[in-house]
Amino acid sequence: MIQEQYRGARQWSRNAQAIAIVVWISFLTAAVATMLFFAVFDPAEFGIQLHADAEIAREAGYAAGFFFFWVLSAACSAVTAWLVRTAPKRDRRNR
Repeated sequence: MIQEQYRGARQWSRNAQAIAIVVWISFLTAAVATMLFFAVFDPAEFGIQLHADAEIAREAGYAAGFFFFWVLSAACSAVTAWLVRTAPKRDRRNR
């Protein structure tokens, strides 16, 4: 029988934590944005409006919309994380 000692959780680097936070928050934001957007708009109608002969399946429209919102919110989250990390440090005296 092999017994291994539990050495505790592996510590993530600061960059890995920032990436994980950006990906997770942007995923949740994209899910909510997709639900709200497609509650109002039908993705099959976009194909008709763009090209009369192009037909887009609803599932493909939902997927494209979700990935669009995910990339958009990931970019916003990444810029926010970068601004927070590069902000000048404040002294306790200046608060």
